[in-house]
Amino acid sequence: MCKENIVSEPQLTFSVLNENSKNIRDIETIKVFEAFAGYGGASYGLKKSDVPFEIIGFSENDKFASEIFELNHPNIKNYGDITKIDPYDLPDFDLFTGGFPCQPFSSAGLGKGELDIRGTLFYDIIRICEVKRPKHVLLENVKGLTTKRHKETFKKIQEELKKLGYSIDWKLLNTKDYGIPQNRQRVWIYGYLGELPDFFTIEPEKEELKYRFKDFLDDEPEEYLFLNEKQIARLIELHKLDFNVNESLCLDIYNKKIRHDGTCITITEPHHNSLRVVHPPKEGKFIVRKLSIKEHYRLMGFDDGEFNFGNQSYQQLCKRAGNGWDVNLVSKIVNKIFKQIQSQ
Repeated sequence: MCKENIVSEPQLTFSVLNENSKNIRDIETIKVFEAFAGYGGASYGLKKSDVPFEIIGFSENDKFASEIFELNHPNIKNYGDITKIDPYDLPDFDLFTGGFPCQPFSSAGLGKGELDIRGTLFYDIIRICEVKRPKHVLLENVKGLTTKRHKETFKKIQEELKKLGYSIDWKLLNTKDYGIPQNRQRVWIYGYLGELPDFFTIEPEKEELKYRFKDFLDDEPEEYLFLNEKQIARLIELHKLDFNVNESLCLDIYNKKIRHDGTCITITEPHHNSLRVVHPPKEGKFIVRKLSIKEHYRLMGFDDGEFNFGNQSYQQLCKRAGNGWDVNLVSKIVNKIFKQIQSQ
């Protein structure tokens, strides 16, 4: 990859696609409802995949996210706040997607210790899917959902989908294993309305990383991105780091280290101030800066010119990237799913 092309209620019948089966592109167009849409991570991932699709609607409550989605995906209805959507107002669709916020689940039954999904945004996924019965559900969340601390929450999420008739497969996947040098671990949850065989997996084949962090950087970064000498001196004082590097590398501010493996840390919202670019010194001076907007999006799987940034601010555009889906990985996940199954 390079900067120009850096990085695609009846019981349902499950059938395995083999060499004699029809090509993915020949299957019926998948109708998609994209919840918690952000910049349209599912839409862009599907565009890069081999799966024919149509977005029939989306749900986004943030005005800046809605604006940027509509700019890049015109003429698609925004159903707004998911908590206020009446499922019966939605057109029929085959695939529900969403990177839902994982809010704390409240306890129900007091002494029973059961989790109650009411009052959480995951509840809205369930109530919509209960009515619309999409064949496929693809959800994403942070790695923390799979940890011991949130074990019961994660279990409850799967149980609620299973109650509706979905078979579940989930995997913890890292962006750096699929062509882009970003250490971004996310849990991906796939639900199929019907039975999945034991050998089914949503996990794509891992790839050898061919590109380094430096390959995703601008050739001529804008001046406003660079730290001044005083700011750089403060970083050195705080983190005790040697900025004498031979190639442009990622400074992991949170862990106080430079990533010499050529990868970067997880892209987050800009206010976290967790990542800086360290360039080789020039004329005895250290060079450190923020990521540009385009660099954020390249590291999220976008090619140059593929995304219209409109007139939004640096903060808002980079916030979308920090909260978004790696569209390169999404394309590989959906290809993996639909190469294995064919719903009839």
